[in-house]
Amino acid sequence: MRIAAFVLAGAVMAASAGPLVAEEEFGGMPAAPGVEETFYTCSTCHSIRLVTQQGLSRESWEETLEWMVAEQEMEPLEPADHNSVIGYLSTYYGIDRRAKAIASEKN
Repeated sequence: MRIAAFVLAGAVMAASAGPLVAEEEFGGMPAAPGVEETFYTCSTCHSIRLVTQQGLSRESWEETLEWMVAEQEMEPLEPADHNSVIGYLSTYYGIDRRAKAIASEKN
């Protein structure tokens, strides 16, 4: 019985530590689908803080990526990665700044 309780407690602790580790690993970005692609795509050329301080619409994020490819010599993303990055950015770093709200809930 004690072993089962210990295993259950360890599983709960590991599950709760997962997102915290991911957030630290990805520059404080919320752990969610697309975070890894977004982090590595954006931080290749500049600080991730440049991304996380933004609050752009989906259309503006699309335009920003198009501009980076056309004018800043960024390699075009594969369609699946492009959709993942745009989806993540518009969800967490959109006009409503959802990532900021998530961070403030944790404090």
